[in-house]
Order: sequence, then C-alpha cells, then structure tokens
Amino acid sequence: MRLLQFPAPDDQRDDLLGVLDDEDLAYTLSQGADEQAGTTLVTTAMPADAVEDVLDDLTEAGLDPDAFTASVDAEFVHFDQADEVQNRWSTTPNRIAPRTLRSKAKDLRLNSRSYVRMMVLSAIVATAGLLLRSPAVVVGSMVIAPIVSPMLTASVGAVRNDRDMLVHSLHLQALGLGLAIATAASTAWLVRTGDVVAGGLAVETMGLISLRISPSMLAVVVGLCAGAAGAFGLATKGQVTIVGVMIAAALIPTAAAAGIGLAWADPVVALGATLLLVLSLVTVNVGATAMLVYLDYRPDEVDDPILSFETAGQALTVTATLGLTLLAVVAVGVLFVQQSGFERDVNRAVGDVLAEEAYDGLGVEALTVEYRTPLSADPPTVTVEIARGQGPDHPALAERLSEAIAERTGHDVRVQVTFVDYQRSPPGN
Repeated sequence: MRLLQFPAPDDQRDDLLGVLDDEDLAYTLSQGADEQAGTTLVTTAMPADAVEDVLDDLTEAGLDPDAFTASVDAEFVHFDQADEVQNRWSTTPNRIAPRTLRSKAKDLRLNSRSYVRMMVLSAIVATAGLLLRSPAVVVGSMVIAPIVSPMLTASVGAVRNDRDMLVHSLHLQALGLGLAIATAASTAWLVRTGDVVAGGLAVETMGLISLRISPSMLAVVVGLCAGAAGAFGLATKGQVTIVGVMIAAALIPTAAAAGIGLAWADPVVALGATLLLVLSLVTVNVGATAMLVYLDYRPDEVDDPILSFETAGQALTVTATLGLTLLAVVAVGVLFVQQSGFERDVNRAVGDVLAEEAYDGLGVEALTVEYRTPLSADPPTVTVEIARGQGPDHPALAERLSEAIAERTGHDVRVQVTFVDYQRSPPGN
C-alpha cells in the first residue's frame, strides 16, 4: 500500500475528493494555516498499482502537476473497504506511476565516492575469482557491484526525456566499467609479478576467462534479458536488487577478464573481453529501455526534448556524450557481426567434419572461438572438446578441423582438441 498526500485548494477540493470517493478510497483532511490558508492537505491510502491512475484522474480534476505531492510506502493501512480496494487493483497491471518510477530510480543511486569504491572492490573480487577458478567468488563480485544503478537510471532518463539523468548515468557507466578494467589490470599485474600464480599461466585457456573473450549471440540474449528484467523490476513491485546481480553478471566478470588480458599482455583476451563488455553494456541498456517503452512509459508533456539546450556548455556535453555512445554502438555492432559470422562458420565446419563416417561416435562437448583481432599476427585459436567412447584415437582430427575451418571461413586458425573419454555399460547391466 502507498500513502499519498497532495494539496487541494478550497475551490477544487470537492472535485478532487470526488475522485477518491469514486475509487472507494478513505482519506483524512488537514486544513492549511498561514501561507497555506485556503488549501487542504489530503492524505489517502491506496494499492501501489492504483497510484498512477489516481494521480492521472486527480490531474484531470484540477490538481496542479507542480504542486507538492508525496507518495510513500505504508506498512499498515486499515479502512472499511480496504480489502475490496486491494482485491480490485490486484488484477490490474502492477506498473508504478511515472513519477514514482523516476523517484525509485534516483533512490538506487549511490554518491560518486561510494560508487567508485564499490566498483573497485567488486573488480578486485572478480579478478581474484577468475584467477582462482572459483565461480562462487565471481558471483560474490556481482552481488556487491553497484552497476545496476546507472544502468537503470539511464533507461529511465531516456524514456522520460530526463536529459540530466541520462547523461549522468552514461558517464557513471563509462567511469565504473573503465575503473573496473583498470583495477582488474592492476590487481592481476600484482598477482603475476608477485608470483602468486604460475608465471606461465595461460589465462586464455582458463574456463571462467575463456567464456568471456569473444562476443556471441547468446551474450546478446543475456544482456537484453538482464536489462529487461531489471527495468521490469524497477517499474513494478519486483526486487531490483536481486535482478541487479543478473545485470552485474553480464558486466563485472567480463571487465575483470579484460583487465587480466592487459596484465598478461594478451591482446586476444584484452580486446575480446572488452568487445564483449561493450556489447553487453549496449544490450543491457537497450533491453531496459525497450521494456520501459513496452510498459508504456513516455515523457510528460511538460518535459523538454533531450536535445534542447540552455547553454553552449550543456550542448557540448550532451552532444559529445551521445555522439561517443552512438560511435561505440556502431563500432561494436560491426565487430560483433563479423565475429558472430566467423563463429557460425566455425560451428558449421566442425559439425560437417564430425558428421563424416571416419569420426562416427564423436560428439562436441564444448567449442570456444577466440576473438579474431586484427592487431595480432597469430591466427585465432579454436578449442574443441570432444566426447568419445571406445574407438580409435584420431590423432589427425585437429589438423582436419583446421583445414575445414580455413576452407569455410577463409582464415587460418589454430585448433586445439581435447578428448573426454567415457565408458558405457551394455544393456541389462
């Protein structure tokens, strides 16, 4: 339940109270004094789902949109028809009011100092988790990451034409993830130079890192769904904090992987993870914005367009931010299309080879394709994990796969094949 307070001028009080009467809502009245003489403060309670519709009806009845209005959570509310009112509104879409949405989004924000400190801590934990090969530690880094706040406030700013919220949120996203990469790189460099891990550690082959060094279509799906789920939780009575872990899952470990790649001077890991990070960042924002649009959030009629400016400095800041954002989206889109096309061809080539009679009984357990970066002279590595039962060793399989992939893609690759042996008992045993 929500407690709503608003002022009712004496000449409009009957019309405004009539809206509450029509909805069977109880209310109390407090007569204003001194400067508030001639105005009555109305306090009423209603389900959270009803706030938006009731505010719209009150505005049509004469409530000043700029008048002081407050909506707060109520732990306990009782009046004669409370159960009937709650039951009636429980069957309606549980979308919160636009004004409540903006306020709820702003409540998620940390001050800049706290945001920076928590991003640094989450990046350190994520880096340690990746190097330790510990999924539990990596999940812990997602839980403490504050990245959900600027992700959701950016989408709210976009759909509500709140220019300051949008630009500030985009700046925080860039600052937070840039800081996460720098922190991860520094942490990984200290770990490497301090001989905390083996000096010859091949980070690109570590399971938790190899999953995050190349963009894929599934990464797009995860980003879109994470953003949409976060926005839905924000716009309804869902738990934003829990969904925020999903958003962090698409970003924080990937930023840590990029930092580790920098510390190990491995361009394939560093560039591949950075591309995946930016791709995930874009898709989370797109998913969140699309969900809010789907839920029919629109700018208020009184809101100014995002591209209307009062000063030259404001115009420069906004256009530079949006321009860089657009450039990043286009660049990542082009690189993603190229990489995803390359990966599809690799998958088809591997499937065609294993379909040959000579390799009957073999199946793909996992397949990882490194990011094909133009900055590296070395061919990308394709790692194929093969499940096999009893049968020949197939020592030339890697070479056969390399030839098939090169023929289909037009690019040389290095193929690594690992076998997972299994035994199967005969029927009836």
